[in-house]
Amino acid sequence: MLLYYMDVSELDFNRIKSSVSKTRIKKSSKYFHRKDRNLSLGVEVLLNHALNKIGINNPVFDIDKYGKPYLKNYSDVYFNLSHSQKYVACAVSDSPVGVDIEYIHDIDLNLSKHFFYGSEYEHILNNNNQNNAFFELWVLKESYMKMTGLGFRLALDEFCIEISDEIKLIHNENTGKFGLWSVCGGDYMLGVCSKSKITEPELINLRDIWG
Repeated sequence: MLLYYMDVSELDFNRIKSSVSKTRIKKSSKYFHRKDRNLSLGVEVLLNHALNKIGINNPVFDIDKYGKPYLKNYSDVYFNLSHSQKYVACAVSDSPVGVDIEYIHDIDLNLSKHFFYGSEYEHILNNNNQNNAFFELWVLKESYMKMTGLGFRLALDEFCIEISDEIKLIHNENTGKFGLWSVCGGDYMLGVCSKSKITEPELINLRDIWG
């Protein structure tokens, strides 16, 4: 597995436009704010960087019936993307994979009470840093939902994540392995789920990509 994350706040379109698809450029142009355009472009820049690492420089992207992008010309290579605020994240694996990165901010704990399992809500309430605990569960749950290919078609309360010495999935047969990290000086939470071996995330410098 390759697991990367990157700050795209200083992305320069003129430097990266040759390394992203016309479809992505068209999609990003619909965003009004530069931050949103940078995130849209940045996820594909990071993905192409990861694919180049494994010798793929001619990716052909398509969308499955659930709206999840995949590589049409490399059926044995799986990827997933995420972004939040200034950062994008990318996971590439030889089995289905899901990744989620989230900026940690103050939240209404009622969200977890209404949408999470009861034991997950208790985990948050019993934690000294409830915001961190919320986002730990959030990125793990979303990475699992993305790994299955269902996304939010799989309800947040249809399965339970248990965080102890080991991160485990409860009440669901479609199991996966999990990874969880606090990154960017503790400002972001990063989670990944895959049926393959999980590797540590690597921070990529955008300037190293554009040379």
